[in-house]
Amino acid sequence: MEACAVCGYGVEDASPSGIGTMLFHPDCLPTCRFCRRAYGVSDAGWDFRGGVAWSEDWGYVPRLESAACGRCTDDAERRDYGAGW
Repeated sequence: MEACAVCGYGVEDASPSGIGTMLFHPDCLPTCRFCRRAYGVSDAGWDFRGGVAWSEDWGYVPRLESAACGRCTDDAERRDYGAGW
C-alpha cells in the first residue's frame, strides 16, 4: 500500500489518482497554486513539486508541496522558478 502525498494516510484504491509516487485520495486532490483549478485524473501538463517526509507508520513518503496546472505552468512568468514558484 502507498501513502497519500497530501495527508500521509494509506491509499487503498486499486487505481489511485496521481503521477508516479505522488498518489492522492479523492478528497486530497491538489489544486493549482495560481488559479486554484482542481487536478483532474485525465489532465495533462501538471507540475507537481514536493519532497519526502518521515512517517512513523510508512517510513519515508512523498509529500506534495505545490502543484500547477498545465495552463499556468506554460505561462512564461510562472516558468521562472526563481520567482518563488
